[in-house]
Amino acid sequence: MISRRSLFLCLCLLAACSAGIASAAALAEGFSGSFSLGVPAASGTDVQVTISLAVTNNNSFDVSNASIALHDPRAARVTYGSLNGLVLPAGSATRVNGSFKVPRQLYESWQNGSSPAMSVSFTDAQGKPAQMFIEF
Repeated sequence: MISRRSLFLCLCLLAACSAGIASAAALAEGFSGSFSLGVPAASGTDVQVTISLAVTNNNSFDVSNASIALHDPRAARVTYGSLNGLVLPAGSATRVNGSFKVPRQLYESWQNGSSPAMSVSFTDAQGKPAQMFIEF
């Protein structure tokens, strides 16, 4: 016969495993990527820099006519530009480059290990606007 304590421990382990599987499935969706920074050009208190991206569409659907925007990490509504008209096939990485003018402090934070805050905007299958941030 199984004791209450053993049954309780089994239920807790089952719940923990289920939560782990659910989080792994959630991580498999959205967009992930890597980036590299070009040589910066000073422009007063700002820096003009080219960002080269490899963006992977981890969703089960293709995305067409997408835009990738560069956001201020402290105020996501503030953007420093976007790349438009992109096609991001499901399960594939797409390489894109863009030139952005950003505050010098933001550029320096990337040099010190921070990642840019970038999102993909597109129209979903139901015709509604969607936005997902890229995980670097």
